[in-house]
Amino acid sequence: MTSSLYHNITIEGNIGAGKTTLATRLSEKLDARLILESFEDNPFLELFYNDKQRYAFQVEMFFLTERYHQLSKHLLGDIFHTHTIADYLFAKSAIFSGVNLDGSEHALFLNLYRIMERFMPRPDILIYLHLPVTQIKERIKQRGRKYEQSIGEEYLSNVETAYLSFLKEEKRFPVLIVEQKDETERNVDKSCNLVIELLKQEWPKGVTHYSANTEN
Repeated sequence: MTSSLYHNITIEGNIGAGKTTLATRLSEKLDARLILESFEDNPFLELFYNDKQRYAFQVEMFFLTERYHQLSKHLLGDIFHTHTIADYLFAKSAIFSGVNLDGSEHALFLNLYRIMERFMPRPDILIYLHLPVTQIKERIKQRGRKYEQSIGEEYLSNVETAYLSFLKEEKRFPVLIVEQKDETERNVDKSCNLVIELLKQEWPKGVTHYSANTEN
């Protein structure tokens, strides 16, 4: 088993950044418990992409409660695994609500989120996969989920801005923003090996930018 200084690891990033693929491969390498978001269970998701204004509150409320229930099951840890890998942060709910909701709906949502957030575990480290929006759009196209094909670059840019604005204020644990620019970085094994090396190092709390194209 590969060594790591961090036990509870979260992989985050924009839609289509490769979070689930990387988290799955990383869990195999580290013999870790794997927590994957079950987004396909959200009955409002496809409706949302067809009519964002009408279904935004429903889609975000469903995600909020599902994330809470899923993460709550893992609060006591796992005696069979030293590491836990998740492909989302509970705060993802707050981030996306800021993009998709406004007015009284957003205020109500945040009130519920803050009540739940107090009980949620925090990661020891968060790895944020940062890719250019044009590359994100191409990945979404290639993975072929029909309801995602209508996602525009403007929406993806708004999501990216919301993530980065939120993460720059996070001081409770290290946040590594890993810049990925080359087409070769689509290789999941290469990305996984890079992250494993990063997890062997001690990082300060708060945001650190790391370029995957730079040899350290």
